[in-house]
Amino acid sequence: MRNKFYLSILMIFLISISTAELASAGKAGTLDERVREKILDNGLRIVVVERHTAPVFFTLISFRVGASHESPDHSGLSHFLEHMLFKGSKNVGTKDYASEVPIMDELEEIAGTIRDIQITLKPWRFKLFDEYAAKVKSELTAEIRQEIGSDEAAGWRAVLEQLPSDFTDLPEEWSRSQWLLKDRENNYWTLYRDLLEHRALLADLIVQQREFINQNELSQIYEMRGGRRQNAFTSYDQTTYMVGLPSNCLELFLYLEADRFTNPVFREFYSEKKVVMEEKRMYMDEPGGLLWETFMSTAFRAHPYGRPIIGWLSDIELTLRTDMEEHFKRFYAPNNCQLTIVGDVNAKEVFKLAEKYFGDWKPSKVADEMTVVEPEQNGERRIQVEFDAEPRLGIGFHVPVAPHPDSYALTMIDYILSAGRTSRMYKSIFVEQSLTASSPSTGQEPADRYPNLFYVEATPKAPHTTEEVETAILEEIEKLKDEPVTDRELERIRNRFKMHQLSRMGSNYALAFTINSAFVNRGDWRSVTEDFNRLEKVTADDIQRVAKKYFTAKNRTVAILVKPLEMAETETTGMEE
Repeated sequence: MRNKFYLSILMIFLISISTAELASAGKAGTLDERVREKILDNGLRIVVVERHTAPVFFTLISFRVGASHESPDHSGLSHFLEHMLFKGSKNVGTKDYASEVPIMDELEEIAGTIRDIQITLKPWRFKLFDEYAAKVKSELTAEIRQEIGSDEAAGWRAVLEQLPSDFTDLPEEWSRSQWLLKDRENNYWTLYRDLLEHRALLADLIVQQREFINQNELSQIYEMRGGRRQNAFTSYDQTTYMVGLPSNCLELFLYLEADRFTNPVFREFYSEKKVVMEEKRMYMDEPGGLLWETFMSTAFRAHPYGRPIIGWLSDIELTLRTDMEEHFKRFYAPNNCQLTIVGDVNAKEVFKLAEKYFGDWKPSKVADEMTVVEPEQNGERRIQVEFDAEPRLGIGFHVPVAPHPDSYALTMIDYILSAGRTSRMYKSIFVEQSLTASSPSTGQEPADRYPNLFYVEATPKAPHTTEEVETAILEEIEKLKDEPVTDRELERIRNRFKMHQLSRMGSNYALAFTINSAFVNRGDWRSVTEDFNRLEKVTADDIQRVAKKYFTAKNRTVAILVKPLEMAETETTGMEE
């Protein structure tokens, strides 16, 4: 789960600049007065905040596209695309782009054939054949393995030599179901062997293309010039690229980023696909990841917030480079993008250079708003996920997001329940009752552009159970409905907001994220100050009313992580002995 308030609370942190900077600047320091903004003719938004305290700047380039914008059978495209945009362009990352082109064309043709065969085989048959081939591969002799080495293509060809070319010597149970191997239209075993031959060809071409690639050249250019925090991330509603650089690298940065987004080359696509698939497997092998993904797909039935950001494994496996190119052309457009720069730069110079390097970038027709609405939940949903790990608990309620009037009271509730050692759940559930391994956390998940969930997560402390923890959490929530929050508690929360501001004001990094989040969620950085003012006006009556409205049994989804039944029984038997 992302950090508490990752997008919503970041929006209120940095309303003004630091006291030291105010003294040196000699003028008012509100965010509204410091931001400089320009929208190019192609729709690209450029937001600059000058901060001349150190000769560096930090920048974010954000596109309003993420997992929410993918079709159901192409999940994971946005996250995968984020990986590919570190692979360079026609100018960066290549030794000879002209020589790469025919190889990439051939790669795409072969990959398309593999996908067509895999679809024809059907998932269950393909899995059966692939597991059999993997077994054969694992049984190759040491001599053959030594000869193959790291040559993937040679590995597949060695497997093909060991596999029967017809139905003889295949598992006996397969022969009892001939339709498993062939029907009137297809010889499925021959098709699978053809698929393996194409895998070998694909592996050969990947090796050939590497001869013309300068791997990681973009990252190396930044690192050699003192670049820091170069990274990217994909969420449901955005894909964002970041880097911090010395001030004298401004023009280099704008040139490289314009080149990255106007001339991208999705080289190493099919080798990188394996990396993404492994990332997905690792995520699902982690108890928190498995519980989170299962929980979200249960809580959201219609809205794409219920789909995983990395995507479903089967979708990733069947994705072609041409699928990604179409996704890129649709959403990676200047009129769907904001460039945010905070630090030791001159706004006029930024706008001039941005026009020079980004001005020719063509806009596209982008569908800005998601129209599907999650239907009202009419009964509690409960799921149990088995995993060999300590028990965990997740509880979620469907809630609105800003600028809905109720969202601001929900943010205050978030703070009241779990922000720091003075919060209610910390004091009651973690300290006084000692029910959990750490204080329960709350947040508004999984993103902030569309209605989301007020989410509570907790890990019981042995020997306490998830049932005990759930009861304690719900009791704290019920108190919000029955007992008005005191003026003193509200004042404490408001002071905590101001403390966050002061603690984060001096960071170019945090300020850039604040402005960026406002663009992603609301389309305008000005919502930062608007939301802060609305939070200040939340009353005890608002909190009580909102708690009653949304924290109901029928609006609740509960997910519990438990050990597999047979394992739990074994442990219980062992303890009894």
